[in-house]
Amino acid sequence: MKAISPQEVEGFVYRLTERHCKRIAKTVGITDQNTIATIMDENNEDLVLIQSMVNDWIEGQECCNFEKRCWLDDATIKIGRHDMTDAFGTTSYRVKTGDNLERPHPDARTFNSSSIFDDDLASLLKHLPTGAIPLFLEKLGISVDEEGDDLEKLRCWRDQNIKESKRYSLQALVSIHSDALNEANDSHVLDVNDDELENVIASMTSMKQMEELTSRLGIKNDKEQSHILHLTEWRNRCKMNERRKKLREALSSMELSGCIVDRLPAKHVYQAELVRLAWTTFYIDVWPLATLLKMDMVKEKTVGEPHMEGTIHLLKQQMEELTGLVMNRRRDFCFAIRNLGYFDVARSGYLGYDASISELCNLTTDLSEDEIVKLVKHFGLEKDVLSGFQGTTGPYDDVKLMTIWRNQLRLQPLHFRFELASGLRAAGRTDIANRILAGGHHTTEVDSSVVERICNSLEGDELERLREHLGLKAQDDQNTTTATLVTEWVRNWLKEFDKLSPKQLITDKLKSRGNRIDNLFRAGFVELAEEVMLLDNSRILLAKPADKGRKDKSSGDESDNEADSEEYQEVSVEQASDTMPVHERGFENASDNDPEIKPNNEECKEALSKHESGSHVDQ
Repeated sequence: MKAISPQEVEGFVYRLTERHCKRIAKTVGITDQNTIATIMDENNEDLVLIQSMVNDWIEGQECCNFEKRCWLDDATIKIGRHDMTDAFGTTSYRVKTGDNLERPHPDARTFNSSSIFDDDLASLLKHLPTGAIPLFLEKLGISVDEEGDDLEKLRCWRDQNIKESKRYSLQALVSIHSDALNEANDSHVLDVNDDELENVIASMTSMKQMEELTSRLGIKNDKEQSHILHLTEWRNRCKMNERRKKLREALSSMELSGCIVDRLPAKHVYQAELVRLAWTTFYIDVWPLATLLKMDMVKEKTVGEPHMEGTIHLLKQQMEELTGLVMNRRRDFCFAIRNLGYFDVARSGYLGYDASISELCNLTTDLSEDEIVKLVKHFGLEKDVLSGFQGTTGPYDDVKLMTIWRNQLRLQPLHFRFELASGLRAAGRTDIANRILAGGHHTTEVDSSVVERICNSLEGDELERLREHLGLKAQDDQNTTTATLVTEWVRNWLKEFDKLSPKQLITDKLKSRGNRIDNLFRAGFVELAEEVMLLDNSRILLAKPADKGRKDKSSGDESDNEADSEEYQEVSVEQASDTMPVHERGFENASDNDPEIKPNNEECKEALSKHESGSHVDQ
């Protein structure tokens, strides 16, 4: 059989990655195939990277062309991408000849971007706590008495449902998933989850600390129960709109507020954020194949050029079509992402997991060579990657190290501060680790080395444009570099933030800052825009300006100030969902003509009204 051509690889990658584009496009009313093809073409930079990855894998296989084709055809079936069955022409051939093969799905031809795939089912299960899984299965008519793998049970249910005249859609399945969570007194995927509770437990350095936490949360200490069971039972008893707040309050009183993240600013979703969210969404389509075949995938991503095209443009359009209150913009946007089944992307956009390069460098700048090696090992980076961190003044360049670590491709959120603290403990620097977990240790200061690296990556005319954009005046002193001026500009920017009162933060001041950061992004200074954005966010999440604002106020009732701070933290997801019917949660502010966000079409109305009785709906 002939060698796999570049054109075949190009078509294969296109089909592999078009699923997410078609799903998001549908939510914003785009169904024309030519328009979707144009949007896909705008992802050209990432498409080329994936094509290169597949071509490299093909060239690295020491076998005949037929076997290479078989490997790829079998892999697409194993990962459950049945819409791509027989992409390289060996599956149908081997079915006829009786050769060994991964058996194709009997209804492969019915699969399209709207279908329920294996990775969709795995994601739904992942975001169900143990107690909610039986509820979810029962709502689908699946027996919970029988032993067996839950994912396999869902696959069998899906395969049977395909044969019926009326089928569930992924959207209806996500709604039932939310229903199961609600009945289990859990919240959406934006609530305190088991991973966060595990992080809290791992942050404790002694049994005494753990006992203090359970005492502050009002948990009766039963030594026969595990710590995670104590906390999950507490979470499930606690009201959904109070969990994160109460847990953070208890941890703050123990100087461990850095163990758990808070919500991001409600009003403004930055354009630099959309780039990373789009990148993650794009690679969700790629990851299963790449990991199964151990392809050498691109594992690092910078924000790149300020192009709001392709998947980025679709997310931006999805956000702009939301009709709810500006105060709830981020929440509603993350709901819309969640309703497409992209739960981890939704969490990434809603919660403050990320950290600026400055913050990470401030916390690692004094580490010894041996400590750096231990830290890299803890991060799981390749050992030979250290050769790329050679510094000019020390053994390793911590700016390079933190930049590469932060920009690693991850399909689920990483709590950077907690992970760094864990790494520092492993490296023997418990002093720094404990200060990080206490919250606020060097988290909001700009690192001049980071700004210098960003400026050094710019060409001469770009540096001049940056000075003009920021309104920086040329200096007669030749020792004053652009990086020095920009660093000073960022410091003044952050000082300006610290002067804001809580009331200013919930009016237009924060939105104005967000718009200015977006303008910096659009002007082409994308890395600087992202760094400033994250420095701003860290100040918000740590509530530093709110504390300062209370001290500076010469009048006003203290409870009013507290209310302002609460309002700024936004109406929580849980408050919105406590009294709202499950089929309306997350859909209430969507566009009337958006079938994937608001269930006003016949498919969704029928699905959401009948799922409890086991009825099915046309797809």
